[in-house]
Amino acid sequence: MRILSVDGGGYLGLATAAFLKETERHFGCTYYENFDLFCGTSTGAIIALALATGMSGDKICEMYEDLGKRVFYNPVPGLRHARAIRSIAIAKYSNKRLREALESAFGDLTLGDVRSRGKLALVTAFSITTGTPRVFKTDHSEDLSRDDGYLLRDVALASSAAPTFLPVVKLKSPISSETETYCDGGVFANHPALMGYAEAVSHLGQSSKEISVLSLSTPRDQLGEWASNENFVRRFCLSRGLGFWRTKIFSTMIDSTSIASHQTLRRLINWDGSNRYVRIEFDKPKGVEMDKVTKKTTQALLQLGSTKAYDNEIRHEIAPYLTVGRIKQ
Repeated sequence: MRILSVDGGGYLGLATAAFLKETERHFGCTYYENFDLFCGTSTGAIIALALATGMSGDKICEMYEDLGKRVFYNPVPGLRHARAIRSIAIAKYSNKRLREALESAFGDLTLGDVRSRGKLALVTAFSITTGTPRVFKTDHSEDLSRDDGYLLRDVALASSAAPTFLPVVKLKSPISSETETYCDGGVFANHPALMGYAEAVSHLGQSSKEISVLSLSTPRDQLGEWASNENFVRRFCLSRGLGFWRTKIFSTMIDSTSIASHQTLRRLINWDGSNRYVRIEFDKPKGVEMDKVTKKTTQALLQLGSTKAYDNEIRHEIAPYLTVGRIKQ
């Protein structure tokens, strides 16, 4: 079984989409053909579900360039920073345009439709109603009968409801009609590959040696405060309040869980020296943020994803995952 996992990260997902586009072009095949289970969190949920329905990396790139301009709309200089102040009380952005974009991308497709096409999906969110993690997935075993009726657009919207950036989302169960409120799955699993591996072993009955996992990050911050890059404030300010931490507190919490998931999977899957777990990571360029959408940031993200895909070592690592439908170069 082959599992593809895509991290969260807002508009930074454009770099991941560019990587998908270029690797599909190079290998002459699609991710849809080559993977069985598609896992995603937040922006990664949108990408994973799009791939699970057969959308190409090229189309996802187009969708993201359009989606970014519509969702993170800041036509006036300084408006993005003003939104940061607004976020003390309410979300920075409305999710109206994101909802419209997801409706356009997925229509009325459900998780059950993905399964009927022979593919499986797993998407993370967090239930504010119950105060517990929530994993939406295709009903791919006898033990599962809850989620097939959920619309892909609704699941993606719930998974993408990043705290302070976008409003929380209320979804009605297609079975019980009960309503729950959700926020971004990145609060507990921004790197959902570990969830996918657990699903393959448990509900899907796969042995470790039958599972291969390709995990794609979005561009991540450098969190370290090494002596070489510490400034006066970092060096002497030990009593750090919200003004110091700002958005870094979210990056620290989210990325630390991603690192833990990565190290756990390395030990679970590659302990025997195999290469059945591969993680592709992107460093975040200066000036690029998850809600900063300009010509410069768009170009930087597209270039970042493509450059990573051009790397021969990376191509060698992912080649075993992209064999079905492959056109010889």
